[in-house]
Amino acid sequence: MSDREKVWELHHSIYKSLRKRAKALEGEVSKELKSYERNQRKYARRDFSPSTTEELFQSIRSSHVVFLGDFHSFDQNSRNLERLTRELIKQKKKFCLGVELVHEDHQIVIEQYLNRQITELEFLEAINYHDTWRFPWTYYRPFFEMARAHKLSIIAINSRGNLDQRDERAAEVLKNFVLKNPQERLLVLIGELHIVPNKLPAKLRKAVTPILAHYQDTIIHQNLDEVYWKIHELDIEKHNHIVKFSPREFSLQTSPPWIKYESIIYWYENLSDDPEFDLHDYILDTGVLNLHSNVPENFIFLCRKIKGALEFDATEEELEDFNLYEHQNLSLVLDKIGRVPKATLSNFLKGLVSSGRVFRIPFSNNYYCSSYSINRMSFLCGLHLQDITIRKNDINYENVFMENPLTEKFILMVKQNTMGYLSSKVINPFRKCDRYRDFKERLKEEDTPENKEHRKILKTTLNIIECDGSKPLIQNFETKSLIHAYESARKIGFYLGDILYEDFLLRNDPKYKELMTYLCHSNFGHHSFQNFLRTLLPESAYKEHKKRLF
Repeated sequence: MSDREKVWELHHSIYKSLRKRAKALEGEVSKELKSYERNQRKYARRDFSPSTTEELFQSIRSSHVVFLGDFHSFDQNSRNLERLTRELIKQKKKFCLGVELVHEDHQIVIEQYLNRQITELEFLEAINYHDTWRFPWTYYRPFFEMARAHKLSIIAINSRGNLDQRDERAAEVLKNFVLKNPQERLLVLIGELHIVPNKLPAKLRKAVTPILAHYQDTIIHQNLDEVYWKIHELDIEKHNHIVKFSPREFSLQTSPPWIKYESIIYWYENLSDDPEFDLHDYILDTGVLNLHSNVPENFIFLCRKIKGALEFDATEEELEDFNLYEHQNLSLVLDKIGRVPKATLSNFLKGLVSSGRVFRIPFSNNYYCSSYSINRMSFLCGLHLQDITIRKNDINYENVFMENPLTEKFILMVKQNTMGYLSSKVINPFRKCDRYRDFKERLKEEDTPENKEHRKILKTTLNIIECDGSKPLIQNFETKSLIHAYESARKIGFYLGDILYEDFLLRNDPKYKELMTYLCHSNFGHHSFQNFLRTLLPESAYKEHKKRLF
């Protein structure tokens, strides 16, 4: 079985496991909801073809209404609306946002909030967010902030009744807006089951076209299960992030479907019936609660899956030899960090805690995870498997953090971040990170005195990516602090892990095994690192690398 086929099998097993858990938590649903779900699956099985960002935005620019499907517990979907909104703002064309999360009776409250007549907490209390929506407010806050900053209107489209009745009323609200504002584009975020072509879009089209004959709309589905698996079967190594069913109906495939089911499991286990849920604490604590149940089991589950996909040699006993802590155990974590046999290293680790990073505590089997998610936990699984492998050949490899030069510490941290990101990419193949051109753009954007330290990190990152190996590695560092080196190592490690997955693992490149051997060996020399870097980022290619929009 090829490496590519192993990843395929891994994805299937994770999908089945998490979907089963999510459906079990969902329990019995209404006949109407089942009907809507069957309808969505039927439409999702239609033929589609690859599309592009240019085609998508061309359709958006010529539409009166743009529907974007929302899977309410999944922040990736609302992030895509945020990306679309930012792009439309850049085009300087007038548009409005329609949101399902607010009932139409509270339209006046939206206007009061956008006009800064009430505070955020007053707004949330006035619309009874605690009881009527309950999905994390941080998913939706950016739209309201952008609307305030750019003087955009937001209209509420939620109403009472069953699914059909709510579609009918939403169509009426949207029709009234379109007819009053035919020159203004309306971008609507609503539950994914509502935007299937024969539901809300059809009802609105029927209501509007007798009056506005040239009415046009665009439908944008997100992360449809059926589309993901069909893409996967056709060409596993090329994830087409935008596909189209027709010239005006698209699907953004920006996440594997099991991440979506993880989000609903998280919501059911932590938010839906939480008797301690308090709006004020919720908002002040960034709007995200942390997953606590079955954490060790989830960690072991992910370790086993990554072990199989990346062919790590680790026994079950070795996999189970770990301690995983999060911020609720902060005093215990700080105590363990305080026992690290070097003050500068201990202070460095405390800095990672304060910045919300996830990491392995050196000289131990302890891992710190600021908040639990599949991405973070699979990242730490990669560190765990890497540590098990390296220790079999060099039990003292982490002594590099003691008296060794900064460059050797940096190389170890790059290796750790590369392996961690690669492992998270195996679990979530749609994860993305900044690449060379993104670093260049950020360096230009952040040319202000307050961004001085971050600019130094970006400069170090670019210096190392661009270096030809002719001078000592240390000469590429803008400063000599360990935390500075770590932040640069993290950016480079994520980038290298992304390339290693996309261009080597999935393509069965013969150099993949050699690169993995390097990551799992206690070699921290400059020349070996330079060879590793240039293999993944050849000078002829990396200058064109950029993170995709979706």
